[in-house]
Amino acid sequence: MISTKYLLTCFSLALCSYEISGFQSVASSSTRHPLLSLSRQWHDHSKSQLYSSTDEEVDVIVIGSGFGGLSCAAMSATYGMKTLCVEAHDTPGGVAHSFSRFSKADRKVPFRFDSGPSLISGVSSKSTNPLRQVLDAIGTADDIDWYIYDGWMVHDYADGNSFKITTGDSGAFEKAIEDKAGVEARVEFEKFRDVMLADGGLTEVSGYIPPLALRGDAFVARSLLGYLFKFLQIGTKGLLLTGSFTLTMDKYSVSNPFVLKWFDYLAFALSGLDAAHTQAAPVSYTMGDLHRKGKLLDYPKGGMDALIEALVKGLTKNGGELRLNSRVEKLLLEEKDGEAHCTGVVLNDGSIIKAKKGVVSNAPLWNLSRMLSDSAQSNEGSAINDAVAKVKEQSNDMEMTGSFMHLHLGIPKEGLPDDMEMHHSILNFDLDITAEQNLVIISIPTIADPSLAPEGYHIVHAYTAASEDFQDWEGFMENRRDSGKVGASPNSRSAKKYNSEEGYEALKTEKAEALWKAIECVIPDVRERAEAEGAISIVGTPLTHRRYNQRFRGTYGPAPAAGEDVWDLPGCTTPIKSLLACGDTTFPGIGLPGVAASGTIAANTLVDVKTQLELMKKLKANGSLQ
Repeated sequence: MISTKYLLTCFSLALCSYEISGFQSVASSSTRHPLLSLSRQWHDHSKSQLYSSTDEEVDVIVIGSGFGGLSCAAMSATYGMKTLCVEAHDTPGGVAHSFSRFSKADRKVPFRFDSGPSLISGVSSKSTNPLRQVLDAIGTADDIDWYIYDGWMVHDYADGNSFKITTGDSGAFEKAIEDKAGVEARVEFEKFRDVMLADGGLTEVSGYIPPLALRGDAFVARSLLGYLFKFLQIGTKGLLLTGSFTLTMDKYSVSNPFVLKWFDYLAFALSGLDAAHTQAAPVSYTMGDLHRKGKLLDYPKGGMDALIEALVKGLTKNGGELRLNSRVEKLLLEEKDGEAHCTGVVLNDGSIIKAKKGVVSNAPLWNLSRMLSDSAQSNEGSAINDAVAKVKEQSNDMEMTGSFMHLHLGIPKEGLPDDMEMHHSILNFDLDITAEQNLVIISIPTIADPSLAPEGYHIVHAYTAASEDFQDWEGFMENRRDSGKVGASPNSRSAKKYNSEEGYEALKTEKAEALWKAIECVIPDVRERAEAEGAISIVGTPLTHRRYNQRFRGTYGPAPAAGEDVWDLPGCTTPIKSLLACGDTTFPGIGLPGVAASGTIAANTLVDVKTQLELMKKLKANGSLQ
């Protein structure tokens, strides 16, 4: 999944510096799992203490506990660095966090909802998936129990028909293509699939370089030395992997209308963008996860919270700490030798925490930019203001995708088929995949783990990803605009003022209709079930997404800059020394594997290359690293 353009640039620069310097180094309120409450620690400092004293010092501070931040924090702690991860929310996980709700009929057993992604592959066993490699590295991969299944359903409004995406090489999916779009579509898909999955093809090449071998400084030459032969094998395929997936399809003469629409759908499900604006690397990699022999999909029993818990455990068992309800108000910036440096953070309660090695921001670049603007004083040195201005320029140049609508349901399952599929995609293949509310993704996680709901009930989660225009909702915010600054606690009265704004409920009901309609393709009487005793229904809007996940304008993630086909994301380093970044606005981008990779690269950059190589050697020895 690694961008070859990025790798080749790093490698060539690193080789130059190696000759000179050698290898010396550098959602909602929830019912939390007991493990998470153990990691909370409170500090009570008055505002008058700001910038006047230091009450705490660690090696590494990670801002935000999304999957990128938790991966970075757990890896940093595994490397032996004293690590603190601070989170503004009362639960970890970022966009992928879980939350619980009780129905009025049952106050003992809650419904446990996933707020974000729930379709996962390549994590239940050792693989090239960066998230799996993080779990192997921090020693918690075996703590998760998995539900394994073989695909999901697609329902097409255009003709009213449905078909199943069956993983592996049984030919079932290819037969479904033929039934859906004819023999020509099947033949063209199979030809393209075989080229992509061939030895040395784009699918294999996209997984050649593991994030564990990467770092954001010149010493990447040393950490990557063992992969030099892989670089040579990549060759000109690197240009294809860093270009749009449409260019890859053009190269291999893909022209069948259905096959083109199919890959638009797959690209959009991965990135929130169509194939013309999605890099080929993640789509190529995903084709391997779907179509290679024996491939299956994974879902963690216990929901996404089980994955989050494993990352938190990897942090805490290695001496690190997760601190919830701890919002970073400002970054501590200093000028040293004519350069801007970040030396720590100031929390919302006035606590000052210093970082000896570095601060890593898991906040999206747009939020980081505004945090830095608040941190830079007008009388500070020009180096600080110049560096902050560069980050602000990066932020302004980065476009963003649309936002989400969510519908979370807990409904009686009596009378529903026992063999109902867990995941469903509902769309109109005759429309552009990016059309507003065209694609609705549905998850029924209680098929995998009934314990996520009270006995006799199913959980249903439906959402539109990256197709909601935030402008429709921005007028309900305070000052009628999103400042981009991290606000008050998601559960505070001020954070939810928009709920009482005139017109908000009406728009929420109107926009949620597409979600109800989509679920009716799977469960025709869902509205009646949602009114039954013990049922529960929750509608989330782009403002809900903004409020709980602190995502600027509720965005799904980055989009290509104006005039560009695909995004060109920054690496983990910033113009400010000792301030690094991870998450979906840094390389390699959106998705659980991508953000886990970004967190790994940031942690690698903070540790000396010798320690990094020792961990890689250990993982290679036990088969966790290729």
